[in-house]
Amino acid sequence: MKKRWITYAVFAAALLLLPELLSACPNCKEAYMSDGQTPVSSGFNTSIYFMMAMPFLVFGGFTLRLWLAHKRQKAEGSQV
Repeated sequence: MKKRWITYAVFAAALLLLPELLSACPNCKEAYMSDGQTPVSSGFNTSIYFMMAMPFLVFGGFTLRLWLAHKRQKAEGSQV
């Protein structure tokens, strides 16, 4: 039981200290510091928006395809 607490303490200390020790890559740091005024930061912002939109677009596309197939099947079933 004591080893578990030591492990938790080391893990918590690492979580608290690592952000202070690590630094971002130069491009990320430039994008963060320039507030979207440089082409690099604009590109990073656009790519983030793109990546955030993709799951919704993919899921929405599959949902639309299933809805249209269901609607088409229902229309064909009522005509026969």
